Amino acid sequence: MQGNTDNYSANSPSSGKKKKGKIRKVLLTVLLGSLLFTGTGFAKESLHDQYHVYEGGEYIGTVKSPEVIDHAVNDKKAKAEDAHEDLELVVGRDLSVVKEKVFGSSESADEESVKKTLDQTLAVEAKSVAVQVEGKTLFHLKDPEAFNRVIRGVKLTHVTEKELADYEAARESGEFPEPEEGQTQVTHLSLKADLQAKEVYTDPENIKTEEDALELLRSGKPAEHDYTAGEGDTPEKVAKSHGMSMEQLLELNGGMGEQETLAAGETVKVIVEEPYVEVSVTRKHREASPIAHKKVMKDDETLLKGEKKIAQAGKDGKKEMTSVTETVNGKKVSEKVLEDKVVEEPVDELILKGTKAVPGVSTGKFAWPAQGGYVSSKKGPRWGRQHNGIDIARPSGKAILASDAGTVTATGPQGGYGNRVVVDHGNGYTTLYAHLQSISVKPGQKLAQGQKLGVMGNTGRSTGVHLHFEVRKNGQLINPLTVVSQ
Repeated sequence: MQGNTDNYSANSPSSGKKKKGKIRKVLLTVLLGSLLFTGTGFAKESLHDQYHVYEGGEYIGTVKSPEVIDHAVNDKKAKAEDAHEDLELVVGRDLSVVKEKVFGSSESADEESVKKTLDQTLAVEAKSVAVQVEGKTLFHLKDPEAFNRVIRGVKLTHVTEKELADYEAARESGEFPEPEEGQTQVTHLSLKADLQAKEVYTDPENIKTEEDALELLRSGKPAEHDYTAGEGDTPEKVAKSHGMSMEQLLELNGGMGEQETLAAGETVKVIVEEPYVEVSVTRKHREASPIAHKKVMKDDETLLKGEKKIAQAGKDGKKEMTSVTETVNGKKVSEKVLEDKVVEEPVDELILKGTKAVPGVSTGKFAWPAQGGYVSSKKGPRWGRQHNGIDIARPSGKAILASDAGTVTATGPQGGYGNRVVVDHGNGYTTLYAHLQSISVKPGQKLAQGQKLGVMGNTGRSTGVHLHFEVRKNGQLINPLTVVSQ
């Protein structure tokens, strides 16, 4: 009798394995039979095949045809493919078959029992990529392309599609162009993580969608950190600020009491979320900003008061700054200015302001109506009667001047005032100048502030050469000294 063994290749290059002791026993039996019956015509006529089935080194049973095994594997794979259409599946990687040639009747083969056992025990696996962080598998993806898309998604959490495309193109060419004015260029992008991807077989249920994998990488893992307590900190405050329950905090800090007051500087163990992956992005940015021009005012005696004229138009300057910033998971960790220069100086705006008095147009401010002198008598009760203005005597010159621009409304003698002049300033104010020796203006004449009205005198009810000066506001006498001073 002859005997030989065949390893059954289910659908994996790793399915062939060395058989254990049970296989060797089968081979020994076959060899003994061969020694007993070699050379007889009966042996040649009665020789036929049978197949011993093993999974993971464990004996399953014997079948007359390998097609029984093929059908079991294919049926199991077809059912699994219905549930996982997008995965590359393998069935029975640990399945092996030993072919045996025997004489006479084959061993009793319960093929139905073998098929039932295989249906229950055959392992369905999917080719996958195991994504590992710090040597530990975090999740599985269906293939390397899915892994690359997830990693791209992590990058796009912190850069735009255009930034990533421009960066990859520049890296491919080996040249990073300088950013134009107002532009930003990504010059470096890296993932800070002990991240590895290995192709493995796994249960199809272990394979995550790309969306779930991306969400997991974007989230964090709990890690123990030391927190330094501040003034007024309590266990409750510390737990709340770190998103922990009181039970978690107390368990982490054995011996801490819930009502305990923490001393400033005391170290407390807390749990914080650490990202699985840190995305470091370096950007170069070139920004132009204006340099505001100044407005310069300059008096011009050729222009009337209140008039303005732009003698030189202003223009903003411009400066450019080139800077480099680094962010880790969107948080700025460093910034450096590479260049800051003025590319265009600003031009001041020159505005001429008129100082020339405008006849008849009030300036809104009163000036001293005489050439020096002093107040010899104030407004108020005097000599048993009311004195309606102020008296100015002993001037350095005798010219009487318009206290503000306005229009002459009256001139000439008037009772105790003697020769007087009344000026309406057009803003509710009128002024009166009395006891003049002579008058040099006439009614209707427009006067500029400081223009000569006449000469100081002693006409009317007067005790000597002086100016009597009155001010009315909206027809009511007011104290001149509230609006004018020497």
